[in-house]
Amino acid sequence: MRTVNRIGNILSLLAISYLPSSQAIDDVEKISVFEAEHSTLATQLELADTCKQEGPFSGQNLASGDSICMANSSVRYYSIANSDKYSSLAISTAHGTGDLSLYAQNGHWPSTTGADPSSTRVGNQECIILTNPSKYWSYIAVTGSSTNASLVVDLGATSCRSSTTTPPPPPSKGNDGYKYNYAKIKVFRFEFSDTRLLWPDMAQALDDVVKYYDEQSYGKFSVGYDISAPIIRINQPKSTFDNDFHGWTKVWKAKVSEMGTNPDNPGDGTVVMMVAPQVGNFNSSAAPPSISLYHHTAGVVAHELGHALGLRHAKALEAGPGKVIGVGDYDKESLNYGNVYSMMGMGAHSLEAYNLLYKSYFNWLNDSEVPTINSSGTYRIYAFDQGRVAKSPIGLKLKSGNGQYTYWLEYRTSHKRYTGTKNGVLINLEGYFENEQDSRFWKTTSYLLDMTPGSKTPGWWGDDQTDSELVLGKSYTDHWGGFTITPTQVGGTPDSPNAWIDVKVTLH
Repeated sequence: MRTVNRIGNILSLLAISYLPSSQAIDDVEKISVFEAEHSTLATQLELADTCKQEGPFSGQNLASGDSICMANSSVRYYSIANSDKYSSLAISTAHGTGDLSLYAQNGHWPSTTGADPSSTRVGNQECIILTNPSKYWSYIAVTGSSTNASLVVDLGATSCRSSTTTPPPPPSKGNDGYKYNYAKIKVFRFEFSDTRLLWPDMAQALDDVVKYYDEQSYGKFSVGYDISAPIIRINQPKSTFDNDFHGWTKVWKAKVSEMGTNPDNPGDGTVVMMVAPQVGNFNSSAAPPSISLYHHTAGVVAHELGHALGLRHAKALEAGPGKVIGVGDYDKESLNYGNVYSMMGMGAHSLEAYNLLYKSYFNWLNDSEVPTINSSGTYRIYAFDQGRVAKSPIGLKLKSGNGQYTYWLEYRTSHKRYTGTKNGVLINLEGYFENEQDSRFWKTTSYLLDMTPGSKTPGWWGDDQTDSELVLGKSYTDHWGGFTITPTQVGGTPDSPNAWIDVKVTLH
């Protein structure tokens, strides 16, 4: 006997009996007595682990209060009738294993990009409450990989059901931040039988990296380096490895191990940096805890050190002409290196500043320096990229209307090539496309938003991002409806930490 189903059916009959047959149902008169009773019941009920009693549900139309076992497919669609007869409905999922996401909308199939109501917590326990549905049908989409998960819709409920089981531990989705206030670079230099290593100003370049990180962290982070290890000579020509990246990696790591350092675990806060003449056409690269360096400049070292400490590239969203944020198509819209202003984007060679979101990864910021805005008003932001903090705040954070993402506003004034930032704010989005699967890297990738999308004919692939700032007098409204922002004026001492911009914020 399915108790939940019987209760749901009985309550549906009770709801009908409260209404005279000729009474019109509108938003004010939606079965208020029944709603209160059903809401209380829903909070007392737990979501049954339905897959233990029955197989996967093969239909689409759901009955109120009737828990189903969902099929183990990547996308599932459901609908429920009579939604417009109630002032709310609650959709609950739980149980099983995996990580599903829940989306819902009254009157049409929901978008899975976050534009419609959604619940995307880690695991299978999700909850959506739709209020004041005006259409007969409500629609549900479930995405993600999950097994033996249950779902129930309660018409008239104002809260979701609880689960009797503890959700399984979530899969790794990257680390939560850098743990130390320092980094130590152990340098290992290599030469080949026919190719010497030429980097005469290595010490100066590394000193520049030390200075750079000291300034970027506002004195809160130190970088040290050790170049005492003698040059390691490989008794083979470089051409032996020009087409064998994995073979060369195996060789240099073995040599480093022979010298007493584990290249895959060199110690807390320590990075192994392998330096060699360029092998083949391999680019410099890094992943925690090591760097392979073939381009011998301070900017490249600083950039690759960011990777070795756990950061991905500072990216941008490329949504197409006239679109700041797209439909959530990662392959088409995620632009690698797309933040042309930032160290972890295209700003490495000229030692441009880290963006504020990535500075937060290292704990270089506090809440007073970059506060979260919870009320409308005009806020003054001081330049964050002049090597020190003169006054606060140096940025602002704003939550998206759906509560899932955070906008980071920054005032960048030091870029020698892209000087338009002195008359606007740059905006990076936190949490969007948060799909990191390598636990060595941060779970978050920053995404620069282009406030004038499609404004340039690309001369190179990132040309359209070089005017990404939201300039004075122009407004941007959150894609999910949470706020509108407008930069209004600039002032202070130009090209100094005292330079500022005012931003009007209207919360919706």
